[in-house]
Amino acid sequence: MKELINLIRSHVKTEYNLKSYIFVFFFTAVSIYLNYRFNFEKQYIEKSFGRPVCMLYYTLFYSFPYYFTLIPILYFKKKMTLLKNPEFWVKSLAFLIIAGIMSGFSYHIKLIQIYETNVYDAHFMMRLASNFKRLIPYLFVLFVIKWIYERKNMNFYGLRFKGLNYRPFIILLLMMAPLAAWASFQADFQHTYPQFKFWNMHEAYGLNPKQMFGIYELVYGIDFLNVELMFRGALVIGMASVLGTEAILPMVVLYVFIHFGKPAGETISSFFGGYILGVIALYRKNIFAGVIIHLGLAYMMEVAAVLQHYY
Repeated sequence: MKELINLIRSHVKTEYNLKSYIFVFFFTAVSIYLNYRFNFEKQYIEKSFGRPVCMLYYTLFYSFPYYFTLIPILYFKKKMTLLKNPEFWVKSLAFLIIAGIMSGFSYHIKLIQIYETNVYDAHFMMRLASNFKRLIPYLFVLFVIKWIYERKNMNFYGLRFKGLNYRPFIILLLMMAPLAAWASFQADFQHTYPQFKFWNMHEAYGLNPKQMFGIYELVYGIDFLNVELMFRGALVIGMASVLGTEAILPMVVLYVFIHFGKPAGETISSFFGGYILGVIALYRKNIFAGVIIHLGLAYMMEVAAVLQHYY
């Protein structure tokens, strides 16, 4: 744990700029308030899901906080010349566009509806596909970008087990367990979790609801690998070759935006969690700290929600 604290402290000491941090905090706070005050994402972005334009909306929705955060930071630090590097634009646009497209992508639903006639089987398959759909497109885009710019670098966006002491993250998970238990008593938490409320589900593919829940949870975990690969892998490790330490804060603000629609407390905490995981990814070139924390916390919340339902 001491190693983790020292790493974060060293990063802040090296890269801290008062104007940048004030701007980021203010912009993030206002964005969170406006979203939860007017339910912006659900009303104007998510509402278009199922139409091709949704992919464009999500791409713009993700690009706005990223560039709106990054450009002032570079201005405050007198690093605006970084924007003249073509590698920056190719990488950042590729990462943001594929993230936006896959968030708004809905054609898997239509394919399942065409080939799966049983309504309960189709519903279950759609729930699984919604968590799995990002992995292949993400890997494809990351492979292409890496082949163009970093083919000699053997580290694939932090997707490795070396270079990281895992013990502090196990301790962090244990420390978070009481918070997950407390959160499980809140109404918005119980509305959101578990993600797959199996007690409301009908059998599918000959599986009973509890078996379906087990399969869903395994696939649900894959989406956290997708998140870490994009946010800590692509947007921190991948962009660091151009931006250096300035890659972290824009990623953090965008990370907050993808939490809109979840309980407000979870969205706020994502700012601090995203920052810490971004620092670790930058200096350790490893995304599995985030994978461990994400999976561990997610499954804690799933278990807590199930226990709330029964007890």
